[in-house]
Amino acid sequence: MKKYFLLIIFLTNIVWAGVCGSKLFTFSISNDAKVSLSSILKEIAVNSCNVNVVYDDSIAKSKSKELKVSGVSVKNYSFLQILDLLISNNNFFYNIKNNILHISYIKTKTFNIDYIPSTRTGNSNFSASSAGSSSSDSSSSSDSSDTNSVNSAYTFDFWSGLAANLNNILNSDGEYKAPLPIIDKNAGLVTVTATKKQLSKIGNYINKLNERLHEQIMIDVRIYEVHLSKSNQTGINWSKLGLSLGSSSSSLSAPVNITGVDSIIHKTLFNAAGLLNFLSQQGNVSSLSNPKIVALNNQKAIISVGDTINYNALTKASYTDKNGNPQPAEYSNKSEFIGILLDITPEISEKGNIILRINPTVSAFRDQTQLKDTNRKDLPPDTSENKMSTVVRIKDGDTLVLGGLITNQNSFQENGVPLLKEIPVVKYLFSYKNKVSDKVELVFVVTPHIVRQNKKVTIKDLGY
Repeated sequence: MKKYFLLIIFLTNIVWAGVCGSKLFTFSISNDAKVSLSSILKEIAVNSCNVNVVYDDSIAKSKSKELKVSGVSVKNYSFLQILDLLISNNNFFYNIKNNILHISYIKTKTFNIDYIPSTRTGNSNFSASSAGSSSSDSSSSSDSSDTNSVNSAYTFDFWSGLAANLNNILNSDGEYKAPLPIIDKNAGLVTVTATKKQLSKIGNYINKLNERLHEQIMIDVRIYEVHLSKSNQTGINWSKLGLSLGSSSSSLSAPVNITGVDSIIHKTLFNAAGLLNFLSQQGNVSSLSNPKIVALNNQKAIISVGDTINYNALTKASYTDKNGNPQPAEYSNKSEFIGILLDITPEISEKGNIILRINPTVSAFRDQTQLKDTNRKDLPPDTSENKMSTVVRIKDGDTLVLGGLITNQNSFQENGVPLLKEIPVVKYLFSYKNKVSDKVELVFVVTPHIVRQNKKVTIKDLGY
């Protein structure tokens, strides 16, 4: 051993209590002299400090013999400092218990991840041909050159994606093939068996993941319905919108709907009363909903305003059995949502900006009287649907305005002689119906706020 390196051991005053605490070590290993790690540990731990060395796994024992140390110069290092230098820095674990130095190359550690064990899926599909017909089935027989199709589908399974990510992180360097992590999504636990460097990378990833998962955004949504006046039948004239605060102003311009950068109003310029005043100049304005919802980072928030229509769907037609007995038709209960559906997925960027994925959908009856028709009891309601989909980047507290979803609301207004128009049979002689058509544009005003974890949230912060 002496021909490989020079080991000088000298005693000094006791600088710390513990194993071999009264000794400081000075030694050097030249670049040419390659000494195995196990030999150095035997000389220092066993011979100099009377500490037994135990390898807790076969990989640690074999690698300590294979690992050659060279080009090291140490002066006045304590025993623990040498262990950190030679063992920890070479990707080994160690601990001292009952005068035994335990060394291992792999270790098992369990991490906590606070997340709901669920899977979210969704799908929407819409296609329209150049001839003006539309279909909700993307497998339409129309020629592909004459058909525009939009299909939006998502499946979010956090835990299955996590398993793949952890496995990629563990085995990215190829030094040690770590087994697949054990994931208990119901308990929120992830158990990993890996080396020191691999566990360090997994720990950093999970710490960052927990920080991102627990970030929250409060989304203030205002939904307005504008019954357009006769002079604005093509939609709201957004080019005339000017919102101001003091001497500052922000003008927005778009032909029908607000899109792009111009749809974002800085929080110091937005004024709700000014927006309502502008909308009232375009027609009669009513507020449909003003929900405030808190969502976790990268989690979908869904807001719906409308009605659920129940109807009987024919599942089996009436028939006559082999004995000549008539069998009645069979029906099942179905439902369809009619109204406004808004799904928003917020994401907080590293710089504190907010990315919003917004998909508003508006559905309405083509004929308001169809539900009173007894001949349609086994048919779903005949509806029309308008959709919009966009992804925008917005600053904390700024306001996004979306417009342009215009629907035609057709209804019948009954007029006639009072009392007589209520009498059966006779009422047809003393009453008449007028078809009333009304164009309505929906306006969505969305203001997101990042909920700071280290800040107490007040009622004002939440937009009240």
